[in-house]
Amino acid sequence: MLTPQEIEIRIKEWESQTTEFKREFSTDPIRQTMVAFANDYSEAGGGVIIIGVDPDTRSVVGLKGDPEETLRRITGLCRDGSIVPTIAPEIYHLNVAGKTVAVVEIKRSERRPHRANNICYIRIGPTTRKATPDEEFEIIRRSGRFPFDMMPVREATVEDLNLLKFEQEFLPKRVSSETLAANQRSPVEWAEHLKFLVREGEKLVPTVAAILLFGKNPQAFLPHSSIDFIRFEGDDPSYPIVDRKEITGTIDEQIKTVVEIVEHYMVRSYRFSQKSPVRTDIVEYPLRAVREAVANAVMHRDYEISRTNVSIKMFDDRLEVLSPGGLYGIVTKENFGTGVNDYRNPTLAVNLNLLGLVEKAGTGIFLIRRQMRENGSSDPVFEIGDRYLLVKLPAHPYYLGVRLYQKGLVALEQGNRDEAANLFKKSAEIAPHFPEVWAAIGRMEGLYGDIEEARRAFQRAIEENPQFEKAYLEWGKIEDQAGNTVKSQEIFRQGTQAIPDSSDIWYAWALLEEKLRNWRKALGLLRKAVSLQPNDPRVLRKLGNIAFRLRELDEARDCLRKALQYVENDKEKGKIFFELMKVLIEQRASREEIEECFHSAYSLNFRPQELFYRYHRYLTNRGEHAAALEVLELARREGIHITPALPELYIGNLPTEVPKKRLIKEVKELFRKAGIEVTKIYIHPSRGFGFVTITSEADVEKAISSLNRTVLLGRAIVVDRKR
Repeated sequence: MLTPQEIEIRIKEWESQTTEFKREFSTDPIRQTMVAFANDYSEAGGGVIIIGVDPDTRSVVGLKGDPEETLRRITGLCRDGSIVPTIAPEIYHLNVAGKTVAVVEIKRSERRPHRANNICYIRIGPTTRKATPDEEFEIIRRSGRFPFDMMPVREATVEDLNLLKFEQEFLPKRVSSETLAANQRSPVEWAEHLKFLVREGEKLVPTVAAILLFGKNPQAFLPHSSIDFIRFEGDDPSYPIVDRKEITGTIDEQIKTVVEIVEHYMVRSYRFSQKSPVRTDIVEYPLRAVREAVANAVMHRDYEISRTNVSIKMFDDRLEVLSPGGLYGIVTKENFGTGVNDYRNPTLAVNLNLLGLVEKAGTGIFLIRRQMRENGSSDPVFEIGDRYLLVKLPAHPYYLGVRLYQKGLVALEQGNRDEAANLFKKSAEIAPHFPEVWAAIGRMEGLYGDIEEARRAFQRAIEENPQFEKAYLEWGKIEDQAGNTVKSQEIFRQGTQAIPDSSDIWYAWALLEEKLRNWRKALGLLRKAVSLQPNDPRVLRKLGNIAFRLRELDEARDCLRKALQYVENDKEKGKIFFELMKVLIEQRASREEIEECFHSAYSLNFRPQELFYRYHRYLTNRGEHAAALEVLELARREGIHITPALPELYIGNLPTEVPKKRLIKEVKELFRKAGIEVTKIYIHPSRGFGFVTITSEADVEKAISSLNRTVLLGRAIVVDRKR
């Protein structure tokens, strides 16, 4: 500790290699000067910063405010992670010339070089400035403690580095664009300048850091620099392995790949509620925490002695990240996670930070804890061994319930109802606000158990998420299957009120009304469904068929044509062509349109008997007997037998007051007298028309010419070809 008299002597001698004066506390200049004194490039033994002296007048002005607050702020600079490795200067205040000044004594560090915000600073005379790579390398040489990641890999050459990656991805983050433009160095020269290449005689040799960050095949030189990933099916290693991978490449690529794999196996896209509001922000594992844990494992591991890869094991209830090598330097079990840091691989640490893959020094553990806490997850667990560090990230408790639910679905699919029911029950206990599991319980109870239990479960699912579409759909179907159609209608009605834009609920309700033969009701519901999903071929097709049944022929035609634009399955497309053909026949559309529908359905391998029968009958009614015979032959080749369609005549203006039986008898007698054989007569019960099937096409014109306008039971009847 300096005396007031020694301070006064330093003021007289003014700023030098070992003394810096500040009028007041200022964050960056003080941080940079502390680092420069600790690095002691001039080998002066360190230096002193005196705060409370005016550099302009060289007079003592004293500290503003509470001196202890100034000391706390200086201490904070040493512990906030911005200085790597951390330093521990002597900090105190003295009374000089009747005023209080703060004194920071920094001795030469045995752990140099130090960096402030990833920049190495040195003291040259009275000036603090950034060190060049050569100057930083000289500090390392003097310290006598070259980190392993700066050691040369003598088996490797410059050709083993991906210099394009170095030039495009790394260099712009390490060196300013102005410096790059002015310097005109080649990528190899920059790599040597930044100490990624070491010159040994005439040969340039890549360092360990260069191989790990930019190597074309790092594992060829550092075989234990990979990551082993295992995904287990349960919560301990006795369960089957779902996936196993050795992740290779540069360490930044490995980190990104692991995060992608973990995300792939995470349960996603579920909504959880605490009644209100619905939560959508929780995930099984916060990916920033995962990335930080993996990056720390890769960054801090021992590459020199250990012959083990970083190991990542993903269980149903946790993620484990094991880094070989254990703690390093001044980091102990007691101060781990408090912001104290040290680096086994400082070059890797600096450059992974530059690439945005790790947080700044000393903050990674804080970030992991904060991310887990903000996600609502349990705290991470850090297990510290002599030669390893194991990080355990617990899965969010809701997702434990989700995984049990998923296993229940698998068990149900395999026919294991009891196991499925047990898994669903456990899931509901762990994640009581998870609506999917209540819907699954409701479905099982509805199909195999108690309908009242099913109703309670479905109701719980809807309470947890009033807009849970699946609950309304499955509950409505369960009630319908149980014969409770009125209840089913009510469930679908509730669903459309809760989720008015759910096309699926409107569609399901329409199917129920169709089943109940409420055609007009079904038509209205389907129109609503189509307004919500105008490109859904399933809904368009159903609307087309219901419209056809209700003789809304234009709407039926338009819906079926639109459905053809969106349907992808050939078999379904063939069915729609057939249904469109029936509509067009009723509309008396052009021969070409109807023929196109028939051949399209046929070419798509939709070839039911009714397709041939309808088209054959259409051609027969048009008098195209040769074409009709071709259809019969086509059907025969398909193994389909069709009775040739007989010609039909329309008969109208029949008396409606005459009993149907008598009218049929009179019509039959009329045709007999004309010498025309009749096989079938249909008379509408109240509308005064009917159809007569005869045996020969030759008799069609005969019947029309001889019987049209004939008086029958006091009425001049109409006889014409059926259209």
